[in-house]
Parts: sequence; C-alpha cells; structure tokens
Amino acid sequence: MRVGFVTQLLWPRYGDFWSKLVAGAGLEVVYPTAEAVRGRLGDAQLGAVPGLAFRLAAAQALALEADALLAPQLNPSGGSTRGGGQDPFIADFPEALATRLYGLPPVVGVPATLEVPLESLAVSTLLKLTHDPALVRRTWERYRSRARAPRLPEVKWRVRPSEGETLGVLGQPWLLSSALAERAAAHALPSEGAYLHIVSQHQLSPALLREEGRRVDGGLVDTDLEVLGAARFLGRKGSVGRLVMVADETSGADAWLVAKVQKLAYKPLTVVSVQALAQDAPLHLLAAPDAGGP
Repeated sequence: MRVGFVTQLLWPRYGDFWSKLVAGAGLEVVYPTAEAVRGRLGDAQLGAVPGLAFRLAAAQALALEADALLAPQLNPSGGSTRGGGQDPFIADFPEALATRLYGLPPVVGVPATLEVPLESLAVSTLLKLTHDPALVRRTWERYRSRARAPRLPEVKWRVRPSEGETLGVLGQPWLLSSALAERAAAHALPSEGAYLHIVSQHQLSPALLREEGRRVDGGLVDTDLEVLGAARFLGRKGSVGRLVMVADETSGADAWLVAKVQKLAYKPLTVVSVQALAQDAPLHLLAAPDAGGP
C-alpha cells in the first residue's frame, strides 16, 4: 500500500515521526515531487482554495499517486467562529481536502504537532492502513519513543548596538522559514541589509506563543494565537526594534490577522505579501518550510 504525505504545511513539526511510523509498518511512503506539483498547479479545482500555501498543498495532494493520503490537522485542539476558524482549510485541512477536491484517495488527518497524546490515534491510523492488529502493536512499541516534539535551537537576541538592530518576523506558521524571513526583511528594509539581525516566529516555541496569544484573545484557533502571541512577545523584547509581518494577499484569514496585529503592535510594523516574496520561485521558497516544533 502506498501512503502519500502532504508536506507543504508544518511538516517539520510532525512529519518525521509519522513517515517513519508508516514506513515501519511496512507501507510505502510517497512524497510529492516538484515536477508533479507544477503539473497540478493549473488544475481548475485550485481556484477555490484560499491562499498560496494551501494551493500548493492541494496541488501536492492531487499530484500524489497513492492509495491513501496523510494530511495535517493544523488546529487539532479546537475551532473558532472568528479569524482562521472561518477558513475551512485552516480549521480542518484534511476534511477540506476530502470534501472540496475530487479524485483523491482517502484522506487521513493527523495532528501537525507531537505535543498531544498520540498512542490512540497512531494505533487507529495504522489499523486503517494495515488491518493487522499484531503488526500495529509491534510498530507502535518500536516508534512510540519518537513521538516527541522536535527541540528548537536557542534563539540569539542581539542587544549591543554594534551588532545591528534586531528585526522580528511573524506570520502564519506554515509560511515562515529561515529563507522566507530573510527575504521578507530584505524586501521590507532593503537599505539595512547585513545590519539586520532577524528573529523569526518559527524559531520560537509555538506553545509559548499560543500562551502569549491567549492573553490577547483566547477564543481563536491555535495558529491565530501563535501569530498574535508572536506580535506580543516580539513587541515586548527590548532588543527588537521593529516588526515585519508576512501575509498572503489572497487569504481573508491573513487579512483579519494583519488588522489584529496592526492594532496590537507598539513597534514599527511593515506588512509584506508572500506573493511579492515568492513571485520568482514560489515552489523553491515555500515547498519545504522549516517551521519549528511545539
């Protein structure tokens, strides 16, 4: 059995564990190739998918030749009637894939985090895929110790004037990576160049950011909380001189977040569209984000 993985959204938070677990059960793991994804970007179905990252993720799903797909639940802890909770792809990405795109194999949702208890879900998912309880038990016992959130490297906060100003970069967690943060900084402040030291939201603990975000507005989906938490946390850091927010100009959820951050930010804020950053090579810039773990 071939199991395809949609890797576009928050893959570094959960993907290594789930792909190894599936392979450990004797199933064939399949990943989307850049060539196959490019071939699907013109599919008419993608016109109804909001946001560049989600269109790329949907193109991955369409490009995978598999018997089942594993896709991330971006907000497994609950929904909301505001912000990202109103976007079906943010609120429940696997369900949106399964119901809004035709021609896909069965879509299995797994949380895009390893901070939640996984045994019951891992066992039930493997049973769906293998129908072999004994194999599932053996596989889980072999891989259960790997069900831990990846550790983030320590962030360096520059505080001496000679080291240059620190710039905080924030945005939807599936957009941010080191490469994109650097490009956003250069786009927002082209004259500053090497004088900028960048701290990006994806380098910070999502759990910490969600807690910060709850102090602003507790009734939101977790990914919205991360963005608002990053605005609050980076805004309170004395060494951070200004903020840059990366947003998707085709996403209503991003527009809503931008308005919230603009009211929240007490430091100079520049908003940069991901379309402007990715126009030369969107697949190269967005295909493998290195967002951190919970």
